[in-house]
Amino acid sequence: MKGIQATINVHAPDIAIVKEAIEAEITSAPYQKTEITLSAEEDTLTVTISSVDLRALRGTFNSCMNWLMTALDSLSL
Repeated sequence: MKGIQATINVHAPDIAIVKEAIEAEITSAPYQKTEITLSAEEDTLTVTISSVDLRALRGTFNSCMNWLMTALDSLSL
């Protein structure tokens, strides 16, 4: 998808668990104006959000940040 992109890099020892949690959120909510890709390597998760609509990108970015913070907070319990 061409347009604007935002990339979030997250470092955590249990990154596979974080990736699974984020994938579940992404598949449960249909995003029509944005495209989200995830890639994990060693202890780093990269979330890339693409859109042609700045408002949609901002909303999706905020959702992803909330999901990531929740997943990371859960790991620290």
